[in-house]
Amino acid sequence: MERKTVSQAPIYVRDALNRAAKCAAAGDFDNAIMTLLPVIRNNPAVAMLYDKIREYELGRLRTQGGGVKFLAGLFALFKVPVIRIVGITDPVKAMAMCESSLAFCVDNSLMLSTLAAVARAADAPWAEATSYMVLNKLHPIKSPGQLRNMAEAMQRNGQALDALKIQHDMVSKQQVKTLADKSDLRSAMALASIERGKFNNKKSNKANTADAEDAVIQQLLDGTIHDASQAQLLIEKFTAELRKNDSIDMRRKLAEAYMVAEKYEDALREYRSVAEKVGVTDPVLDKHIEKAYIAQLNEGIKQLRATPESFEEPEAQIAELEEEIASYRWRHAVRRAEMFPNDMQLQFDLGELQFERNMIDEAIATFTAVAENPQKRRGSLVYLGRCALLKNDAARAVELLSTAVNDMARMDKYKREALYYLGNAREAVGDNTGAFEAYRQISVSMENYRDVPQRMSALQGAMESK
Repeated sequence: MERKTVSQAPIYVRDALNRAAKCAAAGDFDNAIMTLLPVIRNNPAVAMLYDKIREYELGRLRTQGGGVKFLAGLFALFKVPVIRIVGITDPVKAMAMCESSLAFCVDNSLMLSTLAAVARAADAPWAEATSYMVLNKLHPIKSPGQLRNMAEAMQRNGQALDALKIQHDMVSKQQVKTLADKSDLRSAMALASIERGKFNNKKSNKANTADAEDAVIQQLLDGTIHDASQAQLLIEKFTAELRKNDSIDMRRKLAEAYMVAEKYEDALREYRSVAEKVGVTDPVLDKHIEKAYIAQLNEGIKQLRATPESFEEPEAQIAELEEEIASYRWRHAVRRAEMFPNDMQLQFDLGELQFERNMIDEAIATFTAVAENPQKRRGSLVYLGRCALLKNDAARAVELLSTAVNDMARMDKYKREALYYLGNAREAVGDNTGAFEAYRQISVSMENYRDVPQRMSALQGAMESK
């Protein structure tokens, strides 16, 4: 199988990686995994998919109990023999069959070993190496045969230094005994030396360059590139490639690079060009167009505020631009929600705007419906709790927000926000001790979050005076 980078894959692969990364950043590993699952089954040659889905599966594993792991192992006993049989004639299909089990629970030694074996048969060292690495992380591999297979897969995947470390570990444990083993060790050392010195043949250089560019592009998509000069390099690269071959995928990447470089007018032009070529409403693309358009308007507001003397009636112009931003966001959120009623993210986005516009009854109806979706349940419960607070139903707010907080495993910005409003609600019902505890949990992770120190001080004084 020939390895592919994200830039060589269909456009929907990149979009899926982008959406999954955003879900994972929000702690929503379930949705991140489900977003990538159908994509990895249909695109086994895209190496980055294996790195990302395993990363998200490991992230979610921290919240999974022993019962899930037991069931995963039990199901694997029945499924693996079938996969092995399929793998004899169609190893690529067998690889796809492994993914649903790992998406259920990645702590599945039998399934990880099976994926490694069928990936080896399919000549997909990226999938084989990743499987062994996850397996070794969860249950350190002791079998000399599996260790050798892992080292070999790493070598074929361009991870010569990692492979050398495994070979050295085997030597230290006296697992290298034969001349063949020693030859493998010498080969690993040679490859590692080449990797350290960056002394590669033309084919390797080309592959490494492609992988490096792919990594930069993925950083761009993940929103982790903020350097305008780096974005400018991508702009030059994509512009040059468009002269050779005008493609929707390249124009979309060019638009994203323009956004990082804060060239919003150029970004908007490219996004709209893509929309015209696609010909149908794409909600993801429509959101990108909205982001570029609003960024352009905000840039105008920034200039008006920085040098008001250079403009006629700057305050009136600022008010007009702010009204256009609010109106545009609302129009497009409503349109997307109406066109794609089954897309829970779009419905959630609409609920957020309804809340911002003080349309509380409408927001309650929207978030109540969206809360039926497991991936959006926690966020919806937080908003429903906030709505209850605004309706002076603090007891209901405590119930909703407590449910949301109890379902959040790690302390991130979303849990801090939920705890903050839970503290507010508990204060409103007179539960000072419960409110103080909610704020205390926030302060442990972020000392000066909002007005938490002041609220804690007031609560402590109230409790001591009793």
